[in-house]
Amino acid sequence: MAEGDSRADQYPVTDVLPVDFDDVDPGMNILISGPAMSGKRQLAFDLLAPDVATADPIVVMTTDDPAPRIRTQFEDRDVRLDASTFRVVDASGAPGEDDPAVHRVNSPADLTGMGVAFTKAVDEMGTPDRLRLGFVSISTLLQYVDAERAFSFLHVLSRRTSAAGYLGVYTIDPTTHEDRFVNVVTSIFDAAVELREEDGDRQVRVRGVAGITPEWTDFPY
Repeated sequence: MAEGDSRADQYPVTDVLPVDFDDVDPGMNILISGPAMSGKRQLAFDLLAPDVATADPIVVMTTDDPAPRIRTQFEDRDVRLDASTFRVVDASGAPGEDDPAVHRVNSPADLTGMGVAFTKAVDEMGTPDRLRLGFVSISTLLQYVDAERAFSFLHVLSRRTSAAGYLGVYTIDPTTHEDRFVNVVTSIFDAAVELREEDGDRQVRVRGVAGITPEWTDFPY
């Protein structure tokens, strides 16, 4: 929602982006697209945990960084990390100690296992009415499965979160994929936040949100 007509059921994201984008409607799925080192992961985590006052339960599905690294980045945001409010579906394949807040999957190639782990995480959190899902990253997923399987999995996952009224935030590096595939993947999502560097300055634009003109804006992030 871009107009400041904030409702209790929306997901606040105030001040995360330098555009009039303060609240996100329930069921919205957002793709954050940008090259390596563009800040897309930090931006994704800021959308998942914009501030402590508006904290919602969080599930992060990771195909690259292992759970301890994910946890550390949320600890820096003062997120409450107990198993009732924070879970990680770790498909990085990295070994780790038993942790009730971590659901391990052997590899990003195990799409069924990732889906089951997400369902288990949500169920064990009490199937909350509100939840913010992060998926990092689509590009790593595509190193393990073909484009058709990845598209099908992402389509099902995004529709599940949408039907539940959750907020989904996904990341992709478009420079590592063909334009055709990036366009097809982008079509799954309700909105896209794109990052780039122009003459050494970072810029952002938002596409697919009513009331926001998709123009490149300086983003000193």
